[in-house]
Amino acid sequence: MAVVVVGSANVDLVVNSPRFPQPGETLIGSRFEQLFGGKGANQAAAAALLGSPVRVVMRVGRDDLGQATRKNFERLGIDARHVSDTKDAATGVALITVDAKGENTIVVASGANAKLQPEDVAETVFDGAAVVLTQLEVPVATNIAALRKAKASGVLTVFNAAPAPTEPLPDELWALCDVLCPNEPELQLLTGRKVETDAEAEAACGELLKRGVGAVLLTRGRRGCLLVRKQGSISVGVPEKLRSTPVDTTGAGDAFLGALAHLVASGSTLEAALPGAVEVASTSVRRRGAQASYPTAADLGWAKRPPAPPSPTRFGDSRRPSVVGALAAATEAVDQFVSSGSVVGIGCGSTVDHCVQLIAERLASGSLRDVTAMATSEATERRLREFGIPLLPPDSDKAVDVALTGCDGVSSSKDVVKGGKGAMLREKLVRAAASRWVVICDACKRSEGLGVDFPVPVEVAPAFHQRTLRRLAKLTGADARLRLGLAPAGRPGADVSGKPFVTDNGNYVVDLFFREPLGDVWLMASSLDACPGAVEHGLFPASMRPDDPVVLVGRGDGGVEPME
Repeated sequence: MAVVVVGSANVDLVVNSPRFPQPGETLIGSRFEQLFGGKGANQAAAAALLGSPVRVVMRVGRDDLGQATRKNFERLGIDARHVSDTKDAATGVALITVDAKGENTIVVASGANAKLQPEDVAETVFDGAAVVLTQLEVPVATNIAALRKAKASGVLTVFNAAPAPTEPLPDELWALCDVLCPNEPELQLLTGRKVETDAEAEAACGELLKRGVGAVLLTRGRRGCLLVRKQGSISVGVPEKLRSTPVDTTGAGDAFLGALAHLVASGSTLEAALPGAVEVASTSVRRRGAQASYPTAADLGWAKRPPAPPSPTRFGDSRRPSVVGALAAATEAVDQFVSSGSVVGIGCGSTVDHCVQLIAERLASGSLRDVTAMATSEATERRLREFGIPLLPPDSDKAVDVALTGCDGVSSSKDVVKGGKGAMLREKLVRAAASRWVVICDACKRSEGLGVDFPVPVEVAPAFHQRTLRRLAKLTGADARLRLGLAPAGRPGADVSGKPFVTDNGNYVVDLFFREPLGDVWLMASSLDACPGAVEHGLFPASMRPDDPVVLVGRGDGGVEPME
């Protein structure tokens, strides 16, 4: 899924100084650089360097700096077809002073950025997008237009309240923000409240929630970040290995937001994306400059976001995940099927992670008691332990009341395909142990036929795996590919290591890309079951019982539809 950035593009004029000058004082600087910047361009660069497809909506002047900005986007692989120029203003410029401690002050001459108009934001720019980032270096009316159009397209809306607003923001803006991201001075200015302590910061964020904001994500420099929602708050600190005196903090907040957008667009939940965003921002301050300091996926040892498979897809880029829909479906599942004393099977994926957090919150509040979980993967086990949810012992014969899981695709007959995270064998063991199997997803996972919109994964034994791959290709007629690197959310693919992805069971995964939807899912599942070398597969055919599985589909408007 793509990241869209509607915002500013500047050229940064950076000078290093032993300290910041007092009013009327002249200091001799030690170094001068001309770099590419602007909050919008920085955020776009950070996401692109991590591997996301990025589109930008911006304005530049008809000058050399504007041409250089376009070439920089081209170098980064950013789609700049929605960048326009103006003869009425020069390309934006930022004057930046960096002191010996790496802290900075910035004065921006907006130039062409101030000419970006609401009509410059075409609705089509959000096709196939998951996240939009906006900031205050362009007119507020343009931000509102972008947020409104993105919201209508089911795209997660993120508004960065920077630079600090000089006058009150329109009331309409708040409800358009799924996520509002200020730093501490900006939060204090927006709310008129002190934010010196954690309690004060949470109270100030709560004030913004009352105005209609979906979530407030407060960036706190060396202390990481704080996410505040009506359901509670989550604080993420800077990793110990990255706690050092910064070289240059310019653009660190933009690195954070670009990384956040990349991770969410790759399928992560907002909460799960926070540690990675903090890591990227903390890495950026160890080098000089803004965009020049941003790490790539390879720098971090992350898997690059894989390309979509070349097989034709029925829905193409119109399939946009909805965070709102996923959360609504997860909430409905917990409300209906999890009660005190339950033993709950927990599957993999970002949608089910919402369930984990809801259960943890209700256990903490006392509205749920004595809930025990059975995990389908080691990653899920770690997540459950992180939230303090007790795990069922592996040798326990205790009945599982309900299993909650996500999916990569579900057909109208409630056949399911899973396996983007590599958990198939344990998913089926948990399904078999559960009295009820509940699949939760957002509307984009609905499919007219499985096998096209998402590949069918097959867990295979490492021994003679290439023979098994060829056997699977011949058996199914699909394009069979060995999955490499880390298992990404949404699309299997490869990272720079070139090593096979390994499941929790020590096996490899072969992904089957079909050109036509599967006709008889039961027949294909039986064929894969009988294939030598295939340990398990990601097809979960619906049973003969009308309530197996229960499928809850979340819509972008927050409603939930049970599939009949």
